[in-house]
Order: sequence, then C-alpha cells, then structure tokens
Amino acid sequence: MDGYPTRPTRDDTSVIGARIGAQIVDSIAVGLIVAVISGVIGGVGGAIGGDAGSAIGGIGLLLGAVAGFVYFFLLEGLWDGYTVGKKLFGIKVVEEDGAQCSLSSAFVRNLLEIIDGLFYYLIGFIAMAASDKRQRLGDRLAGTVVVRETPNDTDRTEDTTAKRAAAP
Repeated sequence: MDGYPTRPTRDDTSVIGARIGAQIVDSIAVGLIVAVISGVIGGVGGAIGGDAGSAIGGIGLLLGAVAGFVYFFLLEGLWDGYTVGKKLFGIKVVEEDGAQCSLSSAFVRNLLEIIDGLFYYLIGFIAMAASDKRQRLGDRLAGTVVVRETPNDTDRTEDTTAKRAAAP
C-alpha cells in the first residue's frame, strides 16, 4: 500500500467525472449488498410473521445500511484508498500530504457522506466547488483528497533551465 508518490496538486484532484462514475458503481454494489442482507433477514422475519417478524425485518434493513457504510469505510481504509468503483475509474482517496488513507480518515469522510449526499449530492458538489482541492465536507474534516491513481507528470512544473544549461 503506497498512498500517493507526491503531495497531491489541484490538477491531481481534477477527477469529478470519475468520482461520479465511481459513485454510481459503488452505489450499485452497495445496493446489491443491502438487498441480499435485507432480503435474507427479511425473509426470515416474514416466515416468522407477526411483530417478531417485523422486528427481524427491521433489523435486516438496519444491518444492510450498516453494511453499506462499512463497504466504503473498510475498503478505503484497507485497500489503499480504493473502492470497487474508484478502482474501475482510476481514482483513490489519500491523505492531503499524499499518505495512504487511514482507517480513521476513511471513517470520518464516510460518516459525513450522509450530509454530502443530501439532495443527490448537491451539498457535496457545492463543497467541492468551493474547495481548492475539490474536497467535499467529509474530505475536509478527514484531511483527505480524491486523486488520479497516478500523478499526471505533464501537470508538474519543473525547472528545466538547469537541465538545459548542464546539457552538452
């Protein structure tokens, strides 16, 4: 697990389209996880029937929601900042200094996704538009940024004057 080879720049965080695509893929994955967990436990509740069955069905729904949160939190914290969607779209979460995303940072950024996700992620988009590093509220509080998988070296400014002067 590497994190990011350099401190991320504004250009490295120019991944809004990829973030949208990754969110769609991850939402489908989480939806399937929630459906399976809720369906299995809800089916057991339905077989039992009555108030006890309703309570079991409610527990299944709650466990499904927790599983959805855990999907983002654990994957980002343990898989070098990736989720399935982020990996497919070539982006990942790193600390602002380029270090690997920690479990605690992943926890904070995903806990606040509840707020960022309001009004079909309008709150998150407004926060990203107002941030130089394109961070949503969860990213700001967690000290994380979403970047390209690898830096785009053409975006880096480097002093070529010294190289040209040293060339024969």
